[in-house]
Amino acid sequence: MSPALTAAAPVPILLYHRVGPEPSSWIAPFNVDAETLDQHLALVEESGRTPVTVSRLCDGMAGRASLPERPVVITFDDGFADTLTLAAPLLARHGHVATVYLTSGFLTARSPGGDLMLDWAQARELAAQGHEIGAHSVTHPQLDLLSAPLARAEIQVSKAQLEEGLERRIRSFAYPHGYSSPLVRRSVVEAGFDSACSVKNALCSPHDPLFSLARLTVAADTPASTVRRWLGGEGAPVGLRDDRAAARVWRAWRRARAMAPVGSS
Repeated sequence: MSPALTAAAPVPILLYHRVGPEPSSWIAPFNVDAETLDQHLALVEESGRTPVTVSRLCDGMAGRASLPERPVVITFDDGFADTLTLAAPLLARHGHVATVYLTSGFLTARSPGGDLMLDWAQARELAAQGHEIGAHSVTHPQLDLLSAPLARAEIQVSKAQLEEGLERRIRSFAYPHGYSSPLVRRSVVEAGFDSACSVKNALCSPHDPLFSLARLTVAADTPASTVRRWLGGEGAPVGLRDDRAAARVWRAWRRARAMAPVGSS
């Protein structure tokens, strides 16, 4: 065991969404079937990595806890019902834990595409099985395009709803769509979270800010060979910054598009 990560040890944080048949078009590009997930979990074992939760990884990065020599983090976003019915049994069979980021307003409802989401009892069952529960906003907006008050409300209310409904502290947040900004990240800190995940499609650097952890999106068309390379600490950049020039340009383009009149190109 190591008390903290070293500069030579990037960590893959894998990002999954739905795991099941007949996904809606809203999530289909990011849907991975159960057989594929099972294959990926076997690759985790083959790699010699040990799954830990986001909060345990962050405690290790901050020197507050020990970590296995080769950690990996498995995350699921949004809160699809098959996270419990299909993914959780596979995780249990392999002896793995995950961090599940729930969109609180989707619980006991359906996704914008119509996919069945977890209800509160199922969310509590996931937590009882040892999986970490994190917050993923209330309505899944692009937080960096919202006004400061609306962004703060999405962040604070999701935490309050999950803590009340699950009767446990919610320590970690994941930015919907992976988008954040300095204001959004400050709001997450002020809400009382200990960490937050971006996307970046990069390996997590030991120097990543705790409120901007890099993740790797596992999409419907991600080959097993790519996942194997990620688990080997290869095949992706390490620790990209959120506010590099390209990210700022992309945010400006999305904001302009959101403000454009309906029907404009």
